Amino acid sequence: MIQPVLAKAALLLVALAVLPQCRREAPPAAPPNGASPTAASAPEPNVDRIRLVVSGSMLGRLEPCGCAGGQLGGLPRRMQHLGEQRQYDLLVEGGDLVAGASELDLQKAFTALSVLFGMQHPYDALGVGPRDLQLPREEWTSYASMATLVTTDLRSTAADWPGVPFVEKVVRDQRVRLLSFTTSLPADESKASAPLELLAPAAAWQRGLEGAAATTLRVLLLHTGDVAARRIVTELAPKPDLVLCFDPAYTDPPAHPELVDGVPFVFPGIRGRNLVLVTLARLPSGPRVGTEVVPLAGSRTVPGGGGDPDVKQALLQHRQQVKQDGVLGKMANLRATANGHDYVGTARCGTCHPSALAAWQQSRHAAAWQTLVKAEADPKRYGWPVTAYPDCVGCHVVGYGERTGFLGMDHTPDLAAVGCESCHGAGSAHANGGGLVPMGKVGGGQASVLCTTCHDYEQSPDFLYGDRWPKIQHGREAHQQKR
Repeated sequence: MIQPVLAKAALLLVALAVLPQCRREAPPAAPPNGASPTAASAPEPNVDRIRLVVSGSMLGRLEPCGCAGGQLGGLPRRMQHLGEQRQYDLLVEGGDLVAGASELDLQKAFTALSVLFGMQHPYDALGVGPRDLQLPREEWTSYASMATLVTTDLRSTAADWPGVPFVEKVVRDQRVRLLSFTTSLPADESKASAPLELLAPAAAWQRGLEGAAATTLRVLLLHTGDVAARRIVTELAPKPDLVLCFDPAYTDPPAHPELVDGVPFVFPGIRGRNLVLVTLARLPSGPRVGTEVVPLAGSRTVPGGGGDPDVKQALLQHRQQVKQDGVLGKMANLRATANGHDYVGTARCGTCHPSALAAWQQSRHAAAWQTLVKAEADPKRYGWPVTAYPDCVGCHVVGYGERTGFLGMDHTPDLAAVGCESCHGAGSAHANGGGLVPMGKVGGGQASVLCTTCHDYEQSPDFLYGDRWPKIQHGREAHQQKR
């Protein structure tokens, strides 16, 4: 069992360089009965606006990996910003704290919950995303009990279920009620000891609004794609004053809200790259919402990029715990290879493909493992066990997580670095069959898409396939060319 994060030391305020911020307001909803606003319309009253800070769909990104400069996000930067600004009334995290259901994801969930609800600026509410529900239920339920968990469309018979239908807060005499829809359940939910029941949106909405005053501001956290979200809103009465839609297709938040059936929609983005500062008020003409996107950039002057030192310590403790618990080994050898064959290692590939091996040896792929080793040894870069952290290892070796893939330098040194089989798939059938069993590309799609498995928009923001292919370009040997 993972030990809870200990009591914190005094908060050290560190300067944070923030990119230019965008602030926009959505126009109020159209007047009733289809009337059009005119220049002679009475001016809107100057009402107090509730200030929310919104984030969501962290997807396990506790902190940027550091593979490239200028990466956004991370809990240390987020909590530092909240500590310095404090211009908020409610802190809301949408959910989907993790991306998978591994041992590492479970430990990430614990760490994230400890930071968001157990440190100096505790959040007011946490929604639940469908990925959260894939975690082992008993452990996840235990960890989630430290949070204020809103599960409006989920119902459970389990006595220890930590979810509540809504969270209501009073902000300067204005009541605000937060509701959350997960909208889907894991495929194997029926096998759970106390399976969850998923309510239809209209029924869940009524459940969450039970006892709410008509003047209460209604905020819905919604986990689904934007097309489905637009349909769901048409089924709800009375309408929400604000929908926070956690659609993973929105990498970064749009600069301004969008009106859908008279309801302002805000898309907070993913991976915790940004915070969205939202102001909310209900005017006679309808809800009025303003947004300000705050990119969580690292400091250019403070070593390590800055960030709340207590949160950074919590993340360091998490990474050390991952190594201590042997999570790297636990997550190895779990999945079948994509083609059903075994990995043989780059050296064996080179016995028949010497020119391709020579091209590879001159590339940075050949040094991929050593870059982790050097980063781990340099306290200015990392200073924590990078070579034992599965997220980092997976993009620097061959076949980690798959059967016969990388286990560690003690067991599979021939699979360290990004070798031939990282792109072409496990090669045992090809090698043992004298090259008669053809090789291809993992997934069978475009090479440029395969590359972005690791060279994505954060880890390689300047990656262009056409520029990079010449650096690793290779082909068949002369005697293997078709005539």
